[in-house]
Amino acid sequence: MRRWTAYVAASTLVVAALVGLLWQGLDEAGRTGVLWAAGLALGVQWFAFGLMLALRSRGQGFLLAMAGGTAARLGILGAAGVMVTVVETGVGAEALLLGLAGFLFALALLEAMFLRGGEPKGQVG
Repeated sequence: MRRWTAYVAASTLVVAALVGLLWQGLDEAGRTGVLWAAGLALGVQWFAFGLMLALRSRGQGFLLAMAGGTAARLGILGAAGVMVTVVETGVGAEALLLGLAGFLFALALLEAMFLRGGEPKGQVG
């Protein structure tokens, strides 16, 4: 639980910093898109990371959880892409899709840092 809480805090800070960097260069629709992207990315990542930790602690299905997390990331990106092209949302489509892809990539890199240090005891390598 401590590792998940640390990941949630770190990922929130990373996304908030990235949103802050992007904020000044965006119009109102772009800002809305980036905020939606940030919320979606954080929700997906927190769930996927928690699932990976739970399966890792039990010693089962870790690779499957990683594949599922990747599928969830691609799925949410695809669903967002369909939503902004089919439904008139008033959200900056470019900002939402590029922001979502960027946030998910950055958070996946951060996720690897938090997973690296906690191999189960007794494993070699």
